[in-house]
Amino acid sequence: MGGAVSAGEDNDDLIDNLKEAYYIRSDLVERAFRAIDRADYYLDEFRDNAYKDLAWRHGNIHLSAPCIYSEVMEALDLHPGLSFLNLGSGTGYLSTMVGLILGK
Repeated sequence: MGGAVSAGEDNDDLIDNLKEAYYIRSDLVERAFRAIDRADYYLDEFRDNAYKDLAWRHGNIHLSAPCIYSEVMEALDLHPGLSFLNLGSGTGYLSTMVGLILGK
């Protein structure tokens, strides 16, 4: 899955596209996506793909498509004080965004 929205030039473009396609619907999820630049979870030589709505894999490193992460985050009733366990958390991109919402 993925490729549902066009590629952006930067993280803000990607989030704008996810909002326009109704993958990101809540302010809470939007703030988490904007706070974490997806490119920071890519190897330097592959960063030009960071703002595409596509999954990426290189060896053991895997990132799902942003539209998948946004659907997951919108489907969960995330709010401060909850616990979150992400089995097979990969790079930690999703866990980091969820952690911003849940807090300490």
